[in-house]
Amino acid sequence: MLRAHRERQKKLLPLFSPELRATRMAFAKGIWDLFLVFTLVFWISICFLYGAGYDTMRHIKDSTFIFRNFDDSQTANDLSSMIIAGFEDPNAPLLKVYTGSEKYDSVAAIKDAVWKGNAWGAVIVNDGFGKQLEQALSEGADYDPTSAVTLVTEESRHYFKVIMVNKAAQTVLTALEGPFSQQMFQQMVTADGANATRVIDQANANALITPFSYAVDNVAPYHFDMSMYILSVTLSLCMVVGSFIPSNMWKSIEEPFYKQVRITHVIALRAFINIIWAAFICIQATGIVFAFHGPLWSPSTRDFFAMFAIFLLNTLSFTFFIDCMQNWVHPRFLLGGYFTTLFVNIAAAVFGPELNNHFFRILYAVPFNNSGLMLRTLLTNGSYNKLNFAITINVLWSLVWWLGSTFLIARKARRVYEGKMLMANVPPPAAPQPAVALEKDAAHSPTNSSALSEYLSSATASSGTTPSPSETDISARMRSARARKSNDTTSDIEIEDM
Repeated sequence: MLRAHRERQKKLLPLFSPELRATRMAFAKGIWDLFLVFTLVFWISICFLYGAGYDTMRHIKDSTFIFRNFDDSQTANDLSSMIIAGFEDPNAPLLKVYTGSEKYDSVAAIKDAVWKGNAWGAVIVNDGFGKQLEQALSEGADYDPTSAVTLVTEESRHYFKVIMVNKAAQTVLTALEGPFSQQMFQQMVTADGANATRVIDQANANALITPFSYAVDNVAPYHFDMSMYILSVTLSLCMVVGSFIPSNMWKSIEEPFYKQVRITHVIALRAFINIIWAAFICIQATGIVFAFHGPLWSPSTRDFFAMFAIFLLNTLSFTFFIDCMQNWVHPRFLLGGYFTTLFVNIAAAVFGPELNNHFFRILYAVPFNNSGLMLRTLLTNGSYNKLNFAITINVLWSLVWWLGSTFLIARKARRVYEGKMLMANVPPPAAPQPAVALEKDAAHSPTNSSALSEYLSSATASSGTTPSPSETDISARMRSARARKSNDTTSDIEIEDM
């Protein structure tokens, strides 16, 4: 066995033999193409992943807060002036003042605006704040500093961005507590007939130390303990398992279908497999989410089917995109498309497009972002309702890629059937060039003519059992026939000499 193996190896060529030069050059070109493509893929993916989350505080002024003072006392006006000045800090959200305006003329209207997503939050100076503080400072009446200001927030926007913006607003209000306390104390000390000792003795200590604070009213709590997992891991799982696996499975069995089955049936079969598999994966992913929903959320059957529909629409938008790639791109470049698509969508899920650099706000059109919008609306009981926009974007993605895959499947099936394309989405290799003239005097040499006749007779006799010879074989056999003819002539001459 070892001897037979060695004999077989002797018949093979070494890697750097001259005969394999064309093979080596083709291999080197393929490696170079992969290097260029995956360098581009790597930079695009990393730029989106890092760029989407880079220094979002620079754009925090794109987040707006409603401000309204419902108390007409001088104390409330002084506090309002300090709050407005505090929010002019470049690291604070943009504060839009509606005091005295007919718009947002009630606390309920402001909360409704925040719940609908018309603002990121609101700062409200509550009615009666000035009177309660004056009574606490002059008479020692009971006083709750958190009743002075209400900070209205919501959590239906992107998880990280909501935390950042709310924290910035709370930082501004907390920083104003000390200066406002000093201002109130100075006003009381400088009042007619007052002194510091008298002020301290008669005032409510709590009101004197902290004349104002704030209470947070979250109008749209995010009733889910695993926010980032549902937005990134679960959507990625549905994308990878629900899209890549059926496409790769189809890639290994597609050749007989393209060559023997009607094009319309191939398209219908491919779509059926994709939809069934995506539904199978998404219903399991929905079950996993419900199994780990935690104590803060009490989902219903309606929530289950709504979440399943969101996962399914998200997965189909990728499934048909991958179909397009598999029927258009060379197999060696498919992974580059998968990699880029996955990372761009993960960037949209993890960081979101809100408050990003203006270029990276193209993530609003990415399926993961719109699936996240729908999920957050579902989990906050309808807050920040952008369902029409999100559903439209994901349906358009699915429809466009399905139409594209239909065209590319039909094109590939037709070209494969006609022999103009291989299953790897590349044209077939060119046919071998016709042989050149055998020798300079091949047409005039009687020796060559007789050798050709001898070869043709032998080829005719064996044509039923052997394939047609190549041009190289023809030349070799003709040279052998001429050599035998020459040897025979030499032998005749020697006999005559003898």
